[in-house]
Amino acid sequence: MLTKFFYDYGFMMLGGAMIIGFSAFKGAEAYTGKSLAPVTVYFHGNPTIPSEVENLSKWDTSPNGKSCNNRDELACAVKVDPTDLDSAGTSFDSSKITIEATSTSSGYIPSLESGSTPMQFDPINRN
Repeated sequence: MLTKFFYDYGFMMLGGAMIIGFSAFKGAEAYTGKSLAPVTVYFHGNPTIPSEVENLSKWDTSPNGKSCNNRDELACAVKVDPTDLDSAGTSFDSSKITIEATSTSSGYIPSLESGSTPMQFDPINRN
């Protein structure tokens, strides 16, 4: 009898649970007034020059055409929280993020300088 109930109403219950679950995330975004999804900021410079990796003006949200494959050899992109961007939402907010160049065998990758306070900082480097 219980099996018949789940067979008859199981998909309806699953659909209702999905609607409630998706609505919870949409409500959280509406409550905070911002998207909860991370934003990818791309590097537009020479990853073999440490001063360019550290220069926040070399990073913005427009894709750089590189294959960011997470090999940790050359700077490529960083995923951050939208609140860590400037008011235009296109580049880093220098009051929240300071990047330092960390040496690798091929060049430099970004890392957070101590004292930075980003909500999220997830580098995606390339080889």
